[in-house]
Amino acid sequence: MLKNILISSLLFLFSISVFAATANETKVPEKIEQLDKPLYTPFVENYILNEIKTLREENRKLGVEMHETLTEKELSVSNKAIDYATSTINNMFYIIAAATSILVFLGWNSFRDINERIRITVDERISKVIDENEKRMQLLEHDLERRSRQVLSNQEEIAKTNTIHSLWMRAGLEQTPYGKIEIYDQILKIRPQDPEAISYKADAALDLGEANWALSLSNQSINIDPEYPNAYYQRACAYSVLKFSDNAIDDLEKALELNENYTDEILSEKEFIDLHENERFQKLLSRYQTKNT
Repeated sequence: MLKNILISSLLFLFSISVFAATANETKVPEKIEQLDKPLYTPFVENYILNEIKTLREENRKLGVEMHETLTEKELSVSNKAIDYATSTINNMFYIIAAATSILVFLGWNSFRDINERIRITVDERISKVIDENEKRMQLLEHDLERRSRQVLSNQEEIAKTNTIHSLWMRAGLEQTPYGKIEIYDQILKIRPQDPEAISYKADAALDLGEANWALSLSNQSINIDPEYPNAYYQRACAYSVLKFSDNAIDDLEKALELNENYTDEILSEKEFIDLHENERFQKLLSRYQTKNT
């Protein structure tokens, strides 16, 4: 510290002296001529020269240190810039790599999801088509079964109809009530609820003198078909034989309502002979005979 102060003082004095010398430069020759003795002693001159030399050496070192410091600063700045650039590039690379990985992962997942969705959609569509075809096949099978049953039923009905028709023809040719009843029973085995066969069986029962049986058969026929006129006609015959005149006339009136063609048959029916004198019976026949004429 003291050395620096001393050097600074010397430099200040030297500067003043130089300034003074410059100011009095025109007078220097005169002063030199007027000097009686040297301005400085050899010791002082040597000291000043040494100090100046030292100062120059320090200035040189200071310049070297300054250059080194500047160089180090420049290198530090360059290194920091390089490090920053390297870090930035690395970060960008990491960001790009991460983004690429994410995109690849998402793309792979999307592709996998698309494949899975396509597979599921195809499976659902195939299952739907299979189910629809199975339902159609079931409907077709049911329709075929129904048609087959219908065909078989029609065939059976045709066979029954043919058999019944032949039995009716036999009944028309049969002369005895017993034979007719036997044929009617065969018809009823094929068609148990045939009101026509039951009513004709009642007629055969009347021929056998079985009025109560005929009445029962007539009631059975009417229960099966309340609009079948022959059933009322046969029951009227049974009531007439059993002496239930009013009931007989009621059934005759019902039979005529359903079929007016019974008028002539009623007049010729032997079971109604006892009713010919009945006023109500006469009015009934007269009314329908007038309609027919």
